[in-house]
Amino acid sequence: MMTTPHNPSFSALFPGQGSQYPGMSKVLLDQFPWIKEYFEEASDVIKTNLIKLCEEGPSEELQLTMNAQPAILVTSFSWFKVLQKNLGFRPAAAAGHSLGEYSALTAADALTLGQAVKLVRRRGELMQQAVPKGKGKMTAVIGLEDATIGEICKAASQESTSQVVPANFNAPSQVVIAGHSEAVDRFTQLASDPAKPQWKARKLVALNVSAPFHCPLMTPTALTFVKDLEQVPWRDPKFPIVSNLDAKMRTTGSLTDVLRDQIDHPVLWTECVRTLDRHGMKQYIELGPSRVLTGLVKRIVEGATIHTIDSLEDFKKLETVFKGV
Repeated sequence: MMTTPHNPSFSALFPGQGSQYPGMSKVLLDQFPWIKEYFEEASDVIKTNLIKLCEEGPSEELQLTMNAQPAILVTSFSWFKVLQKNLGFRPAAAAGHSLGEYSALTAADALTLGQAVKLVRRRGELMQQAVPKGKGKMTAVIGLEDATIGEICKAASQESTSQVVPANFNAPSQVVIAGHSEAVDRFTQLASDPAKPQWKARKLVALNVSAPFHCPLMTPTALTFVKDLEQVPWRDPKFPIVSNLDAKMRTTGSLTDVLRDQIDHPVLWTECVRTLDRHGMKQYIELGPSRVLTGLVKRIVEGATIHTIDSLEDFKKLETVFKGV
């Protein structure tokens, strides 16, 4: 194993739900067979064959919230262990998008893998069941300022029974909204109205999700899930983690309240990355399926150096990078 020292400019990023795809664990298990123990441990905890699910799908099973969350977590965690064991990787800090925050905490040893997989399976089940089918929606809004999106959400909402709010602040001019279906539809109409050019979005993309996450419709889920969070014997993370809830960097303490509120509050991803930047992070490594987060980082931090680890080619590139550290 290389003895790359702790480097103050490297941060680890962990993707959230939506990054999964059938076959996402194949390279891991083929090239680093010792990783199988993590998949087997996670599978035993939730009584689901995650190796088969990650390698073969089917896609409709893998994208179920209750399956996608543990599948992405164990895949991301396994890539982290590959970098740790083979390249001596230790990030200066980390952040994860929604579910990815649990992956980050697991990599930092604040949670064991078994505890984390049990939590995210329960979280996924509750989130999947939270809102009857057809009652909620999520839509990505491209090309509008955050404040303008807030204005349109306010105009499209009617009392607490028909609300739409910003749910994911992913990057400048890239925000996801969530809420009651009819309120999201009203937002779409307002953001497409030629008579209101100041509210016109460049693009609106309806998301294929099982429920409207990170909005007030998730509050009952948060109140139920807190009981599971309270059972966890939290440990201080071995490196700082930036929280989705408030974009603050944390190194100590129980995260029960933070992770409870994360469920029904927006993901402040733009501010999370800016926090990492303010703390001197210059290189960002996305660990896990797909390459969503590094694309967002490029839009948030000018001049950031980005890396991904989702293939053997990615691993070889990082090996070269770390040799030069």
